[in-house]
Amino acid sequence: MQQQQGNALQFDQRVDAVDDLGCDPNGGTPVQDTLNSNIEDGMLVVFPPGDYAASGEINPSANQFGIVGEGYQKASRPPKLGKSAVTFKVQTNQPIKLFNLGPVEQGLFGNFVIDQRNGAMAGVTVRSSGNVRVRDVRTIGGQTAVGNGDSTPFFFEPFADGSDSLIVFERCIARGGGIPGTKNIGGSAGIGIFQRNGETGRIVLKDCIIENMADNGVYGARTTAEVIVLGGLYRNNDVSQVRVNGDARVDGVDIVIDEKNYTGLKSKSNGNERGPGWPATNGLKLETDSSGTVSAGTVVKNCDLRANSVADESSIGGLINFFASAGGATLDNCRITNNVPGTTSIIASSPSTAPNPVKITVKNSVIQGGGAGQNAAVNISARPRSIVKNTCLRYPDASPDDIKGAGASNVSFGQQCTGKAGLKAPKKVGSGGNLSSLPAPKINGSATAGGGGGGLKIKIGKIVLAAGALLALIAILAVVGVPSIAVGFGILSSVVLAYLLDDD
Repeated sequence: MQQQQGNALQFDQRVDAVDDLGCDPNGGTPVQDTLNSNIEDGMLVVFPPGDYAASGEINPSANQFGIVGEGYQKASRPPKLGKSAVTFKVQTNQPIKLFNLGPVEQGLFGNFVIDQRNGAMAGVTVRSSGNVRVRDVRTIGGQTAVGNGDSTPFFFEPFADGSDSLIVFERCIARGGGIPGTKNIGGSAGIGIFQRNGETGRIVLKDCIIENMADNGVYGARTTAEVIVLGGLYRNNDVSQVRVNGDARVDGVDIVIDEKNYTGLKSKSNGNERGPGWPATNGLKLETDSSGTVSAGTVVKNCDLRANSVADESSIGGLINFFASAGGATLDNCRITNNVPGTTSIIASSPSTAPNPVKITVKNSVIQGGGAGQNAAVNISARPRSIVKNTCLRYPDASPDDIKGAGASNVSFGQQCTGKAGLKAPKKVGSGGNLSSLPAPKINGSATAGGGGGGLKIKIGKIVLAAGALLALIAILAVVGVPSIAVGFGILSSVVLAYLLDDD
């Protein structure tokens, strides 16, 4: 499981996309053919600021490489459109997977803008067979209706192929993925509709911002990969803001439904789309792939979930919605604000097709808002041993009757939280759209353009460990009776993963 722990990425040579490969920084000749024919294994291609035309897919045959914008080492957020940015300008009228990469064993991609204002939708699709990062990517320009949403390329599409694979999409931004209500009559999906089968690795989405999609913001449900959503903002997306599977983790995320303040694309006719009209939306939706199994259930913690307004009160399913296929879950230290009358804050269908366990635990949380008491605040069907504990239902006239299908322990009711009921760590709730995250990769050693020497090493996270230190650790382990080198790697990599997941 070394790759899943976030081991270091290594590249043998660094080349300049303009000076060494001949890419045009002035938006003339499209770059995809140059990249596809010149990128080799071990190569990190660095683009200087400029406008780079793209009229087809970028899909080199190498399986260990990187494509990054200059300054990627110090980047702390996606670049904005401008002279200092690396911008890929889409020049095609057909939706494409602009970056269609993989399977990639080791890869780093990012610190650039995708400008699709004068072309069709262009996304980033990456298959990881090992250890891959996509970070600091911003898309500019909304996507108009172009066909059934599920058959359209997606903005960000990660795949984790193999049990030892890891892919991280970090600090990626997409706004304006279609006209609400057009999913099945012509629309575009959100951050990613993951492969519906055959995946067994780990997918991490960290500090991303996804808004105004005509489909799910995150569609990470119908996959057998482990899906981890950390931080970020998901707002005013159709169907669901975040949709995950039975063993997923959702931590420190802002989930917002505020359709009356929608800022995305709208229909000129306000006809079939009801201008805009959400046929159905949810905050967090949980389900389980039919081929998947659930071990511990979904973990949802430190999340800020808000339903502020909807265009039509019949268009919202629930702020947190468990489908019949959803297994069990634990909601911990979450703030749930429901200002939509008639909407259930937490609703769980009878688990007719769900794997065990199916019980739901809500703890150390707050349920509040003007609409929270219109229906039951918590409505759980046929899920034995479900419980609400150490939680505050903070709204007028709250009562034990607002919890259905679950037991209650140390729950306070009313406009004030009492005792130990309520958030245990209020400052950890939500992300506020904050893009502070892992520092950019560190570089040790040197690598020259066109040269294979130098052993360029790109480190993810705060831990930068030279090869000598690693060998020393392994030697110590051997002396004290730990014969397996893999154990040495495992100790190091577990520390990296702990930081990556911010699990404190």
